[in-house]
Parts: sequence; C-alpha cells; structure tokens
Amino acid sequence: MGSGKYSALSGAVAREQAMGNIAANLTNVNTTGFKKDRISFAAILRGAKQTADARGINFTRIREIGTDFSQGGMQTTGRSLDLAIDGEGFFKVQGNNEVYYTRSGHLMLDENGLLKTSEGFTVLGEGNQPLQLDPAIGANIHINEWGAIAVNGIPADGRLQLFAVNEPQNLIKSGTSLYRLEEGGGDQPMEIFRVIQGKLETSNVNMMEEMVTMVAAQRAFEAHLKALEAYSKLSEKQDELGTVS
Repeated sequence: MGSGKYSALSGAVAREQAMGNIAANLTNVNTTGFKKDRISFAAILRGAKQTADARGINFTRIREIGTDFSQGGMQTTGRSLDLAIDGEGFFKVQGNNEVYYTRSGHLMLDENGLLKTSEGFTVLGEGNQPLQLDPAIGANIHINEWGAIAVNGIPADGRLQLFAVNEPQNLIKSGTSLYRLEEGGGDQPMEIFRVIQGKLETSNVNMMEEMVTMVAAQRAFEAHLKALEAYSKLSEKQDELGTVS
C-alpha cells in the first residue's frame, strides 16, 4: 500500500475517532460539572527525510485526548445543597474504596447526616474528613463562599474544603463528572476558594462550537474516503498495466 493510501486511511480513522469524541461532548451538554475533551492530531513520518521528500510511509494519528477544565456556566436552583465552584478547585469525594474529584455540586444528606454526591459518594471536608450535619427534615443549612457551614444558625463542626490537583493532566475521567488521580499524583487543600450556594456549574460544552467542529471533521472524513477511493482506482489501473504483455 502506497504512502498516500496510508495517509488517507489513517486520516479517515482519526477523523472518525474525533467525531466520536464530539458526540460524547454533545451527549453531556446538560450534565452538571461535565468538562469537554479536546483532541490534538499528529503526523507520523518515517525517517528524518520524510518531511522533505515525502517518501516512505506517513500517516495521521490522534496525539492526545485532553480534558478542558475551563469554567462552565452557572445555573440558579435555589437549593441549599446545590453548590457551584467559581474558579479553580474540586470537591474531593470518597466511595468504592477510591478517592475521586468532581466539579458537580449537586449534594444531599443521607439518613446519618453525611454529605453525599448524587452518586452516593461521601464529600470530604477539612482534614479529609467526611462532613456530617444535622439530617433533621427542614433544617436550614447555610454554606458561605469560603465553605463555612451553619445548620439552623449554629456553626457546624466541619467545613467544606476545595482541593487543587497539582497536575490536572493526571486526572482520569471515571464517569461523566468524576475524576481519579493517576498513581503518583497529588492534591492540596486550597486556602482561597469560592463556592456559591443555590447554584450549579453547568457543562462547559458549547453546542454551536461542537456542531461546527463536527461538520469540519465530517467533511475531512469524507475527503479522506474520496482520496482512499482514488488511490484504490489508481492501484487497479497499475495492476491492469502490469498484466499487459
């Protein structure tokens, strides 16, 4: 198979993968705290001279799929246990014998007063300790911007804490809005942060931007297929010429 045919085939495969990534972003456009993924491409060439004379095998591949942790929008809910992070940081939660990080602040109290995520993971506060509040029905829970908690006007023992991850690229998605750290990664409690009670951070996916990107990827995919078809026809002609005596 000629170099051009490899290029066309690998380009089509890479664009197909890109469209799959865009589709996943669009699926989560309404998911609280979701962060979109972005793809970067790389051209793989054989030998240093490949760049200059284009001989040998060359093809395109996806170099990296990275998460874009930029801020999402704010949706007002008025619910006391809905918390939006304004700026950097993550909630740190624990469950299934694992520690996770999330920007989704749709929280609730269980029957024991433990603060939980909607998936049932326990929220960790200062000192990496679980946050436990008064679970009484109708309790007035107030959480200020710095994480201090009061129940019915009485300060709670624990304080909500946000955590900074030393190297965010080491966060691995575990579901739609949960992340876990690769082995060797670390975090640290943030001294300055801001949470907003009664709001949720929306997905940072821009639907129009994703649709434009999808159209471009689709057109590139079709162009690669046409090039692949042209190379196939050329190969057939070469085979026919080769049989002429």
